[in-house]
Amino acid sequence: MSEIDYDIVVVGAGAVGLAFVAAVKDSGYRLLVLESGALPQLDNTHYDLRVNTLNLASETFLNSLRVWQPMVDKRVSSFDRIDVWDSAGGRIQFLASEIGEHHLGHVVESSVLTTSLLEAIENHENVTTKTGVQLQSVLQQPDRVCLYLASGERIGCRLVVGADGGESTVRETGEFSVSQRSYNQKALVAQIEASDSITQTALQAFLPTGPLAFLPLADGTFSIVWSCEQSFAENLLNLSRSEFEQQLSVAIDHRLGDVRVMSQIVSFELRKLEVEPYFLGRTVLVGDAAHIIHPLAGMGVNLGLMDAAALSEVLTEGNFDSECDPAQHLRLRKYERWRKSVNVPTGFIMDGFDFGFRTPSKLVQGILGVGLTATNRIAFAKQEIIRLACGLSGDLPSIARRQQ
Repeated sequence: MSEIDYDIVVVGAGAVGLAFVAAVKDSGYRLLVLESGALPQLDNTHYDLRVNTLNLASETFLNSLRVWQPMVDKRVSSFDRIDVWDSAGGRIQFLASEIGEHHLGHVVESSVLTTSLLEAIENHENVTTKTGVQLQSVLQQPDRVCLYLASGERIGCRLVVGADGGESTVRETGEFSVSQRSYNQKALVAQIEASDSITQTALQAFLPTGPLAFLPLADGTFSIVWSCEQSFAENLLNLSRSEFEQQLSVAIDHRLGDVRVMSQIVSFELRKLEVEPYFLGRTVLVGDAAHIIHPLAGMGVNLGLMDAAALSEVLTEGNFDSECDPAQHLRLRKYERWRKSVNVPTGFIMDGFDFGFRTPSKLVQGILGVGLTATNRIAFAKQEIIRLACGLSGDLPSIARRQQ
């Protein structure tokens, strides 16, 4: 039997796992990060096709971890306006000035986020990182957890944090109940250049085939996320480059003039995933390992970062010292109840938007279009929507809460 080598082992060196480590690194816990691949690298010559839309709560959290400025020094693009419309003629516009803010959020490449978090934890006396390791199994004991690696190494710890994404090995080797279903959609992602480009503005079109987002990048180009029914997505992928660009211009109502695809077009299937419970014994899940929702509003990474912030808070609050058992049931139960109260309703809301705007019913589409336009004229309603989406209201971890 392995001795307790570490207090906490975090499986997965993505943004959520690294943010958790950065949040607890000074607590006295002995931390180990396990990553199956290599650590991410930032390519200064090309934009990463994987981007995240970070809201103000995530910005505050990352700023508290002292990684926000290093991210800004690399590449971060803010936006202060979001234009939304649907196929029925509904329109709504969200402005940062409506809530007294300078911006509504930021578009950040995944590699910018993860490399900045890595810089924050490297060479820290409480943090060890192992890469290129394959986790085979997790054995729970009353007072410890044993992790068995493909290399034959055994690692003992008091708590395992599964931050290893949608295909989580930690989750699959445990006895977690997983509910998942396909959205029968694919998301197409690419970098786009437009002849009539606009600055600091994100665009969101709700189309019968699925939502299309244009996210502004720092150099004036856009990252697009086009979520489509699978058959339509396949048709788009089979088009020539010029034909795809023409379809994209039509979908965006020619708002940006001529568009040009500057990168490869990548696609991935969309699914909904919910885990019950979020923790079992000495194993707890965060981020995509615990929940996956539709990406139409870019909320996934923000929910995951708030998981990391909340878990760090419950593991270090109250009568805490470095000898505290991080797997205390009451602490993990508080984390689970806290985050489910946010993650589950957010998933339902995203599903509602996706279903409503894609329904073939003209009546439903018309009602939603009228609702968008009507909400656009009600100042207090818009302000509450903006504040909630930006992470300025709701039950936030203290480390992610803006100072008033």
